[in-house]
This record gives sequence, C-alpha cells and structure tokens, in this order.
Amino acid sequence: MRKSINRRAFLRGAGGAIAVGLPFLEGLPGRSAWAAGDAPVFSMFMVAANGVVGSRFYPAVGALTAAALAGKTTEPLAPFAANILMLKNVKYPGTSGSCNHAQGLCQALTGIVPKGSGTGTQGGGISVDRVIAAAVNPSGVDSWNLYSGKKSYIAERISFKAAGNAAAAELNPYVKFQTLMGVTAGGTTTPAPTPSATTPAPAASAPMTVVDEYWVRRKSVVDVLAEELKSLQARSGLSMADQGRLKDYVAALRQTEVDMMAMGNSMVVETDPVVTTPVSPGVIAACSSGGIDQMALNAMKNLQFTQAGNMIEDVVKMHFAVTALAFSCNATRVAALQWGDGTDATKYAGIGGPGWPFHQISHRVQSDATSGTNAEAEAAHAKVDEIRMTTLAYGIKQFQDRGLLDQSVIYWTNHVADGPSHSLSNIPVIIAGSGGGKLKQGQYMDAACDNSKVLSAVIQAAGASPSGFGASKGATLDSMLV
Repeated sequence: MRKSINRRAFLRGAGGAIAVGLPFLEGLPGRSAWAAGDAPVFSMFMVAANGVVGSRFYPAVGALTAAALAGKTTEPLAPFAANILMLKNVKYPGTSGSCNHAQGLCQALTGIVPKGSGTGTQGGGISVDRVIAAAVNPSGVDSWNLYSGKKSYIAERISFKAAGNAAAAELNPYVKFQTLMGVTAGGTTTPAPTPSATTPAPAASAPMTVVDEYWVRRKSVVDVLAEELKSLQARSGLSMADQGRLKDYVAALRQTEVDMMAMGNSMVVETDPVVTTPVSPGVIAACSSGGIDQMALNAMKNLQFTQAGNMIEDVVKMHFAVTALAFSCNATRVAALQWGDGTDATKYAGIGGPGWPFHQISHRVQSDATSGTNAEAEAAHAKVDEIRMTTLAYGIKQFQDRGLLDQSVIYWTNHVADGPSHSLSNIPVIIAGSGGGKLKQGQYMDAACDNSKVLSAVIQAAGASPSGFGASKGATLDSMLV
C-alpha cells in the first residue's frame, strides 16, 4: 500500500477504466498530483536511426507554417506547425572512435563525446532525461526508458545514468501499461474479488488481456484506500473546505465503482477486443485510459518483434499513447525512446524502391558498409521519413488530446544527419511543445551550435538546472528560449 495518494494510486484502483483525480487540498499540497496552477513540464525524448533525406525534409528557415511544410516529408506535422520549433546546423560534439551510428546514439541525449568505439561505444556522461527526472519527478520515481526496434546492433544506447552506464529499455508498451495498472511484468494480477451474480469473472480458459486486468481491479477504490482516506480525514491541518472536498471525493469514487460494475458486463477477451471510440481533441479525461486503442494494445501482449513491415511504428505509437497516459497520471514526468536499432534494418512496407532493409536504403546501395547513389533508395528513404513524421504527429496528438502539449517538450532527433555520409553535423532536431511557455514555437531556426547547448536549454525549460551538463558545461542556446 502506498503511503501517499496521487493520481497513479487512483489509476491502479480504478483500473484505468474511469479515473477520479484526488482533489487539491490546500493543507496537503504534497499529496496531490501537483499543485493547482503549478502544472509540471513533461519531457519525452526520441532518437531515430539512419538520418533523413535533407533536401526533402527541411523547410525554409523562418516562420514554420503548414504552407512551409507543404510538399516536404515533414508535412504530416503541419497541423502542429505553430507548436513546433525546428533547428538546423546542430552538430554532435565529436567522436571517440569509429562507427558514427554508435557515436551519434551515445551523444544524442548526452551532448558530450562518447567513451569507446565501435559496438562498445558508451555515453560520456549523464543524459538529459536523467538530469530532468532527478529534478522534477516525484520522489523515488524514475524516468521511463523505452525502445522500438530489434535489439541487436547498438541497442539501448541513448539514456545514461552516468558515463558508461546505459539504462535498460522496455520494448513492449503492453508491459509498461501493466506496470502503470499495478500488474506485474509477468502478466499476473492481484487476486480478484469474489464475482457477483451479475458480473461473472472471465472464463478460466480465456486468455488474460488488459481488458480482463481492468476487471480484477473493480474492487471498490474506497475500500482499497480506506485507511489512507481515514488518515487524511483525521489530519488536524485540513480545513473545513478540505474536509468537504474529501467527502465529495468519496462520493465520486463510489459512483466510479458503480460505473465499473456496469462496465464489467461488457468486457470481452482478446478474441473480441474492445474498440475505443474516437474522441475529439481535448476531451480525454486526463488520468484515464480513454483514447488508448485497446485492440492495438492487446495485440502486443505477447509481442514478437519483427523487422518485416511497419511494426516499429506501431510500437512507437503505443509507447506514445501509454507515456501520455503516464504523464497525465503523474506516474513519471520524463521518458526516452530509442526509435530503431543503431543500424535499423526494418523492411518498411509501402515505400517502393528496391526493397532493401532500411539501413541499406539509407546507404543508397545494397550494403551495410559502403555508400552509393541509388535514386530509388533515396526516394524510399524519404518515404520512411514521411512515415516517421506521421508517427510523430500521432504522438503529439496524444499529448494534445490529454491537454499536455502546452506543458510538454517532445524532442525528436536522429543519430546521424543522413545515411550516405553518416555525418554528425546538421542533425535534425524537432521540438513540439513550449515547456509551459519557455521555448519558442512556430519557427525553423539556425542554431549553429552543438546539441549540448540545445539540450541544456531544454533542461532549463523543464525546470531543472543544466549546470555542468554536456560539452557546453550547461551553456544554453538562448535564442530558442522565450
């Protein structure tokens, strides 16, 4: 039993089906998810693989509008142009050896020259996600480290707790959702209450799905948290207004129980999954599972990742959805996602071209070691860029629908500038969200600096101190700050 009450506790109790947020109590501000009028900044960092086709990717420097993105592979971001800051001429600080795939990955979020070379390359310092999480996450809460792709060559190489200490990453969004629900990683659940005559338990032979896991948590949230509620109500520091809020809160939870009991009658198993009804922007209850595609999530229960087709993008989308939910419930305020193995060999569907793995397409020749000039491969790479930007737009909308976009920093970059050259200069950087009004938006800006200054500015916007960070030792790109 947790010793504090926050939105995550209620997500666990309600199983995510209907979440009722703890009211803000002036006498106990530390026990609310966050203080009223003082919403935190949420940060999600992503590092993709194999570079971009620059001539088709970047708009003209200046105001970033839908018209400026028209015809570019970044056009899927047009609906969010006013919420985006794009940067050019961002470079990595340097190299410590061969293989720019590894060198770039290990600098993308650390902003400092890596340690080692080849497949053994490791970050030369702490990464931005770890710096921010230590400063802004609730006590004892870690950042999320996520992955999409085959874990083979140069995997799990963007989030570093310290120099040479890479953090392990979770590939399966279903597992992260289970953790958020309070279900163990192995898929087991807490014992279900005795079913009523009107709400029978799922058949013993039926496969457990995330929908079933909602069912086993339908036990009264008030009963689960009764002792904590009693403790709160007994606090002498609570005003009469706070006592009234708690009374209303208990009544709301009882109504939640009634609603969940009714919902239990309609829950089905994986062979006939629940389909989430589409919602309009801004209408998803902040800390509830509304808006998550249950069909897609259930399909990942026993995820066997394949590089044939676009599963890599499907996994990224679900990571986005679950992370946005985790942020809205204050389960964590920071996440990092590696979007592809160091030499991502996904065979994307629907991109035309020669049909090679993505890494070879990025090289413009059917080779993992040399580079060529195959025009069909370049066109196919541009199509991959468009697919990835469509996925990024999906993720931005997940944040927008939960009312998080204005309070977030969604940071997308790549570990090399392009495939043929593997250059570590002019690395693409896209930032969605202003971090609570601290970052400029609606611009494509010439940064002309190494990425440590960009990351230090993000650290500052997120409410942490960049002092000593990266190659710049905490110096920021002030032109990107409001």
